[in-house]
Parts: sequence; structure tokens; C-alpha cells
Amino acid sequence: MFACIEFGTSRDEWLTTPPAGVMTLTPAQAAAALVKTFNLEGVAIGSTTKASGKGAVGLPVWLWVENQTPLSFGPYVQSATLGGVTVTATAKVANIAYSMGDGQTVVCANAGTPYVKGYGNTDSPTCGHRYSQMSPGDGAQPYGVTAMSNWEVVWTSTGGGGGVIGTTTQSQTQIRVGELQTVNVNP
Repeated sequence: MFACIEFGTSRDEWLTTPPAGVMTLTPAQAAAALVKTFNLEGVAIGSTTKASGKGAVGLPVWLWVENQTPLSFGPYVQSATLGGVTVTATAKVANIAYSMGDGQTVVCANAGTPYVKGYGNTDSPTCGHRYSQMSPGDGAQPYGVTAMSNWEVVWTSTGGGGGVIGTTTQSQTQIRVGELQTVNVNP
């Protein structure tokens, strides 16, 4: 129902259809319109190779999210009234798919675990990868790593109903991977 207010009078009239020029939306349309206003960001990729800019074949590469903010990882909550419908939407990253540049993809269901030097050469308990060959140019050129964040936006409306909308963000970094060489010398 819509209210019709005439200026200069105190008369209210309820209409069964909206007046000309007033747009109405379904709850799903209002939710989709709200999600389009979100300025969600790709994650800042943290890795064991970031400090030195390189890694080595066979050594663990830990991956994690460096910028866990509402806009980069969630939860991000917004409400709005659009087209006569009030919706509330909560966006959270469901998982991150890291395309490692060597043809492998690592899907992580959380933000990962930041590496601490004392962990040594252990694999990440939450999100990681081991390269099996050097990056192009015998390790001189980096692998391009892309993090695709898969967001789930759960929405509800005051008129009843709700649902889930999926969206994605992405970011990139580079990792050079070389080989460690050892020389045995008899004393």
C-alpha cells in the first residue's frame, strides 16, 4: 500500500498501486541493488615469500589474509530501504581460491595462519602450497598469484523472505621460486 499526500491539505489516501514515477522492487531485487553498492575489496595476500620476495622449490609457502577488515573479509553489514523494501545484508568471505601461477589452485576456507619464523619448514595448518618447480626463467621471473575471494551475502527483508547472493573480489601478488643448491665438501 502507498500513501498519497496532497500538499496544503491534511488528507491521507491509501492507494493499491504506486503513484506514477514511484519504483517498487521485490525483496530480492532490493537486496541485489543494495549489494551492488558494496565496495568490497580483494585481500592483501600474506605469504612466507613476501619479506624476501622469493621462495624455493619444495619449501612450504604459507598464505594468509593480511587485511582482515569488514570490506576485505567481512562481516560487512548494511541496511537500506530501496523501492519500498527494507533489506539488511551481511557479506562474509566463504573461501579464497588462490591460483598459484603454476597451474595449481589452493582453496582456503578461512583467513589462513600468519607465518612465524619459529614454525620452520612445516606446512601451514590452514592454507598453504609447495611449488614443485622453479618459476619461469629458472626462477628469475615470478609466478603470478591471484586470490579470488568468494563472498556470501546473506540478506533478509522486513516484508519477509531472504536469501544468499554470491559475489567475488580478487587481488594479485607475485612469487619468485628458485632452487636451493647444496654442495657436499669432505673435510
